[in-house]
Amino acid sequence: MSSESLQSLETRLAFLEKHVVEQDAEIYRLTQRIDTLVKVAKEQKAQLAAVAELNSQNAGDMPADEKPPHY
Repeated sequence: MSSESLQSLETRLAFLEKHVVEQDAEIYRLTQRIDTLVKVAKEQKAQLAAVAELNSQNAGDMPADEKPPHY
C-alpha cells in the first residue's frame, strides 16, 4: 500500500470518527428533547383529566341539550 493511499484512508477514518462523535451528541440532544416533550405531554394529559373531572361534576348544573342563557 502506498503512503498516499494510506494517508487517504487515515483522512477518511478521521472524518468518519468526527462524524460519529457529532451524531452521538445530536442523538443525546434529541433524546433530551424527547424526554422533555414526554414530560410535558403527561402534564397536559393530567390537566385535561382534571378539567374533564370538573366538567363532569358541573354537568348537573346545565344539561348538554339545554341552550345557554344568552340564546
